[in-house]
Amino acid sequence: MLRQLAVSIATLIALSHSSLARAEAWFEVEVYIFERQSQSTEQWPMAPIETKTNRAIDLISPVVGQAVVSMSNESAPCTLVYDADANSHCAESTSTGTNTDATTEMSNGDALAVSDTSTSNAVTSYRYPSVIPSEIGSGSQAYASQGSGPVLLASSQGQFASIINSLSRERGNRSLLHMTWQQPMTGKSGSVPIRLFAGKDYSASYHFDGRQIVQQAMASAMQSTNGTTGMMTETSAPLLPSPVWQLDGTLNIYLSHYLYIETALNLRKEGRKLMPLATDEASMNATSTAAAPAKVMTPYLMSIPLEQNRRVKSDEIHYLDHPEMGMVIQIRKMAQPNA
Repeated sequence: MLRQLAVSIATLIALSHSSLARAEAWFEVEVYIFERQSQSTEQWPMAPIETKTNRAIDLISPVVGQAVVSMSNESAPCTLVYDADANSHCAESTSTGTNTDATTEMSNGDALAVSDTSTSNAVTSYRYPSVIPSEIGSGSQAYASQGSGPVLLASSQGQFASIINSLSRERGNRSLLHMTWQQPMTGKSGSVPIRLFAGKDYSASYHFDGRQIVQQAMASAMQSTNGTTGMMTETSAPLLPSPVWQLDGTLNIYLSHYLYIETALNLRKEGRKLMPLATDEASMNATSTAAAPAKVMTPYLMSIPLEQNRRVKSDEIHYLDHPEMGMVIQIRKMAQPNA
């Protein structure tokens, strides 16, 4: 009797989990973001709004970036770089010699396979172009599978062609990002945002907080010389700065009886701001030690936020308005993916 009861309970639990898996809601999301030239006099925040991009799902980097896998072990570090044929090789050799164990071959887009045993130290980063194309899509038509996460679709699978053509014809509008993907929807506590970034990379001219990079300081930093030759030493290769994208942030969508979208985006625009003189300039222009530092109009990278939380209905086209940009979004119902 007890055994039969235990079997019945186990069967009910299995059926419950199975029904929950079948009930997982999947949606197809299409987003179009554009910049508009406006004469708005609104005062924007001094600093960019907080965007937790470190935990967001990035569907864009694998499409537009050049993947670089950094691997290190006790014998020799090796940076794996993918070439145009999707083969990888050690980009640099160290003073102890080339790490041949970590050199791998990757063809036809297959996953990276590393013969070195310390694969837990692998870190994938990306090198990006100076401008991200506005149209983001996979190379061929794609579809989600059961148990997978969000999947980027091809541009041909989108449905916003007429909307984009109409908005692009309006004077002052410029496309920033258009992409479509499929994803499972969960409650707010289990939701993971999607990383969105597009446009120009300002990291060569501005810090993330908007301050202009002083070119003289960059030149002196680059002159890490060996003696008086004026050549950079081999061991002091400069690190690439983190990109400062024209549009950057996250879009979070979750399901709680209704669909909700949360945007945390920053749009960067070049402008001017009244700021104190640099330390060396201020010392040259100061008339006394007690005088307040002089301020001048200085180039500055403004940060314009698009931060909204809105309840939406599936299959309806929604428009998020803003003085400096606009977002068109549609969350479409779709069938449960196959295994």
